[in-house]
Amino acid sequence: PRTPYPSCVPFSMISCRWTTRLTAPFHLFAWVILLCCQLQTVESNNKAYKLYSSSEIYVMLDEWETKYPNLVRLTTAQEAYGLPTAGSSDDCPFYEGNGCPNAILTIQDYVKHPEGSKSSNALPEVFWSGSVHGNERVGPTAVMETALLLLEAATCESSLHVSSTRSSSSILILRLANKKEHIILDLPVEPNWHARSTCRTKLAESGIDHVQQRWLARLVSTRRIVIVPTANALGYYQDERTEDGIDPNRDFPYDLPDDPSSSSSCMQTIASRTLNEVFREHLFQMALTIHAGHDPVVAYNWGSPTWYEDDGYVSPDDLAQHQIAAAYSKYGGTWADTIPYEYGPMNDLVYFVEGGMEDWAYAGSWDKERVKPCEPTTFGGYPLEKTVYNNSTLRAFNMLVETSLDKNPPSLGSSEDLLNQDEYSDGNGHVSRNIRLSLLAADLVEPYVSIVQVNDDIILPHDVIPLSSNCDGAKIVAVNASETLWNTLDVAFSVGGALSIDNVELWFASKEDIVSTTANSDCLEQPTFSELQSSFTQASILGTTSGTGRFSSNGASPASETGGITDGPVFWGTIEIPNGVSELIVVASARVDQDWKNAPDNAGPDVQPQSHMANVRTNPNWRHESEGKVVQGRLDW
Repeated sequence: PRTPYPSCVPFSMISCRWTTRLTAPFHLFAWVILLCCQLQTVESNNKAYKLYSSSEIYVMLDEWETKYPNLVRLTTAQEAYGLPTAGSSDDCPFYEGNGCPNAILTIQDYVKHPEGSKSSNALPEVFWSGSVHGNERVGPTAVMETALLLLEAATCESSLHVSSTRSSSSILILRLANKKEHIILDLPVEPNWHARSTCRTKLAESGIDHVQQRWLARLVSTRRIVIVPTANALGYYQDERTEDGIDPNRDFPYDLPDDPSSSSSCMQTIASRTLNEVFREHLFQMALTIHAGHDPVVAYNWGSPTWYEDDGYVSPDDLAQHQIAAAYSKYGGTWADTIPYEYGPMNDLVYFVEGGMEDWAYAGSWDKERVKPCEPTTFGGYPLEKTVYNNSTLRAFNMLVETSLDKNPPSLGSSEDLLNQDEYSDGNGHVSRNIRLSLLAADLVEPYVSIVQVNDDIILPHDVIPLSSNCDGAKIVAVNASETLWNTLDVAFSVGGALSIDNVELWFASKEDIVSTTANSDCLEQPTFSELQSSFTQASILGTTSGTGRFSSNGASPASETGGITDGPVFWGTIEIPNGVSELIVVASARVDQDWKNAPDNAGPDVQPQSHMANVRTNPNWRHESEGKVVQGRLDW
């Protein structure tokens, strides 16, 4: 039987997870300690969110560059792309030049994925924009707080597991040996749970338990997240919607008026040029652009005049976008007298615009009929070729978040119980829920599978560990073969980064048959599906082979029967151990979100889904390369 091991955190945030082999006397003692902790730690260090000023953002970014050298890269549009600044010497006096700099922060695990490496180039990419309109104030603080949370979690998890080289968790090596106890090798045993390190205690004060901490760390080590806190840096400093009188969100070359002057009426602002340069350098699959001044909505394509009619067109990717927006609404949650985010197409819930960023980022690479190169005259002009796009760059789900009708709302929330969207959570507010939206964008950008348990008593708690040398390696477990029941092993695994789980499978093979020439036999590459079929044996799945992800409308299914391992769904398979085998390689795989490959009947234009997001998990022939970045489709993860 499993007994709860308490964490010494404030009373209102107690989170009991499960561990094994605790005796009954210890059980009683643990609860006494729990009571003492509750009495002694009523006071909390939760942060009440406030809106950051331009200078505070500038200082924070500069500090992060020094504090997290292996996790962040900081630049400006001026340094990276040679763009001028908007404004004069009276604006942004904290900056050494005239005008306001457009800062660009990239979060990436540069130890695991060195710049220019194959693994770095293949990382799924996410983009967050804090402020295109300068007087819409929540966005910059929300993306900054999200970035800080991720950096703290990744650094914390790294410091607790300095010896690991593992970067993948869907491969398991089972060593069958005659041992008196089950031993987890290459994975520090959970005494770190008991250590109550300073960093984990700090995160626990925000209601973030050890499972969630590992999830945050995984996001850092398996994605590239690019953040522009204040694209309209001048407008944000001046608390003005526009940049020098020009609206940046009407300044993109998509669905502009069909007249000769329209080519000079796009890319007029430094804000739009900054975003244009950033998108040209990456292959973003997911993006959020945070606004305000409208009732709370999460809106997606279309939001342009061509596709606005009485009957209404929807985008070819409407099904995927609708499901993702619904997940945003659910995880965003609500509080007090607010309502959850309404969600739907921009044409229906907000209004259409000419030259909007959202439709440009989604369709600029494939709906070429509505893209017109720009020849602005402001700031000395801008090269026309900068708005001639290849077939790959602009295929992102770039969803519009209207945080509130009030552009400077009072209810920002706090870090208390931060990842809890429940309306009764005291910490909920406009910053809190947009932190959750940003994290969800990072999670959904790519599916993943993690093996979490073997039999009833071997828990594999650690997932991807940041800041370790890159090895697409395995969880390594020694199992007492004499204690296995009827020469079988049961293996549990979880699926994340997906909403619908269409099918799961479990595969195994003798390590000797798979690894013959590998120098480091514990550092294995993920096999392709064809390699699985040719070299591995398929195990039997116990129970259902399909389900739903943690952030789906139905929540995680099948749900975990054992707390403290994962917040995602848990599937079980059973392996019949072959005779004479000392080591087994076990691989778990999943096929997800297959309905995203279907375009609706009223799609405009009448084409199949065009986004990277939909195709990368439904079309194995989907491959795009640009600026060294790669997006490769597959069916099985």
